[in-house]
Amino acid sequence: MPSTTTTQTTTHGNGNTTSGILKLRGHGEEDYLPELKTRGWTVVKNVIPADRAKAYEDRAYRWLESFGKGFDQEDRSTWKVDNLPYFSKGGLFNRHGAPHEQWAWDIRSEEGIIDTFANIWGTDELLVSFDGVNVSLPFKNEDLGDRGTPWPHVDQSPNRRGKECIQGIANLAENGPNDGGLMILDGSFGLYTQYFDEHPHLKPEGGWDWRDSYSYPEETLKWFEERGCKWKKIEAGPGDLILWDSRTVHYGDAARGDRARVATYVCYKPAKEISAEKLEERKMALKEYAGTSHDPINFRLTGTNISGPLSDDETQIPRQPAVLSDRAKQLAGIVAY
Repeated sequence: MPSTTTTQTTTHGNGNTTSGILKLRGHGEEDYLPELKTRGWTVVKNVIPADRAKAYEDRAYRWLESFGKGFDQEDRSTWKVDNLPYFSKGGLFNRHGAPHEQWAWDIRSEEGIIDTFANIWGTDELLVSFDGVNVSLPFKNEDLGDRGTPWPHVDQSPNRRGKECIQGIANLAENGPNDGGLMILDGSFGLYTQYFDEHPHLKPEGGWDWRDSYSYPEETLKWFEERGCKWKKIEAGPGDLILWDSRTVHYGDAARGDRARVATYVCYKPAKEISAEKLEERKMALKEYAGTSHDPINFRLTGTNISGPLSDDETQIPRQPAVLSDRAKQLAGIVAY
């Protein structure tokens, strides 16, 4: 496809913002989003127009209401855990066929998001993850238990030391310091390899797990703090795209103020990297409405059918199954480039 241009504003780790004409669908220019390479995270402003971000936010609430469990966006007395379908970690929904709702696929198909990842990887021939969605409500006087506690981790196997995956959050509502969302251990990105080299005693007898997930024992976080790392809450506006390298220690915090967090997870990688076997697995996942972990290439399946239903009324069928556009079919992997 030919290159195009657009105007975007980027918020860098130092809090400064820059804007200008970006060459899209380019060739992985070294100066594009440089903080992804030096700091491991950045925020790209206004990737989704504000009016569409608001429409997606409203669709997220309509989706929660469609389960008929008593949740009503306009009545805060109904903002209770029991009035929602099952979620994990603050407000993460990856059961119920959530990854394949029409509104989730419409966000994945947003040109601004696709173009950003095309510039990161130097190609617009991409595959996208079948990731979950997030509506983190500020529950009052309810104990979320494990669903509300931090879980510092990386979404990359200790066996993979290089750049493997750039994760993304399509932020749909104003997201401030107390509204839940991404917590970054700022400075941890550059220490990823050193940490595993200096903690060989943590390696299991059979070696590091190849699963793209590693949770940091609480006692090891001091190691990062001693090297100057500090926790930072990433703030974003409606339509912003939060990006981070999978080697950055992070977790999703629960909403603790008065506003809800509404977002979806988006992650794209070059289609040429996938094996024939994993491509067939993607096609099966799409057909069966299964979700995937963040990496669209080296993924594992998620969802109700994988983990088992938690209630008699839980199924993996979306409330509004997505009808994919031609571009979405390419991103899904069912139409070849």
